[in-house]
Amino acid sequence: MSSDWDTARKTVGTLSIWIGTTALFAPRWIAGSLGVRPDAARDDVALPLLVRLGAARNIAMGAALLVTPAPEARRTTEVTLLLTALDAAAVWTARATGDVRPRSAVLSGVVLALSSYGAARWHRR
Repeated sequence: MSSDWDTARKTVGTLSIWIGTTALFAPRWIAGSLGVRPDAARDDVALPLLVRLGAARNIAMGAALLVTPAPEARRTTEVTLLLTALDAAAVWTARATGDVRPRSAVLSGVVLALSSYGAARWHRR
């Protein structure tokens, strides 16, 4: 159990930090890669700030996962799952209004499903 958690925690934490760092320094590129309309990814003046705010949160959550020992990780996984669900809801709302491509909605669904599976698996133990 502890070994499984440790591997998952380090993998997700490291990935979160790398994705957050990429978004921090290349917000328009990451937004376009994730399916934001090309004109918005290129021209929207608020987009870099909003992406960087999300990037900072991603980096913070990744760091929290890396430093949280297994016995205390329950709260960290709950918060991470909640934030992932809120992110997915925002992406699905943007998809409904045509602001993002279908791949963004699918990717958000996959991330939410994997996060939910991981949290459920961890909490059952």
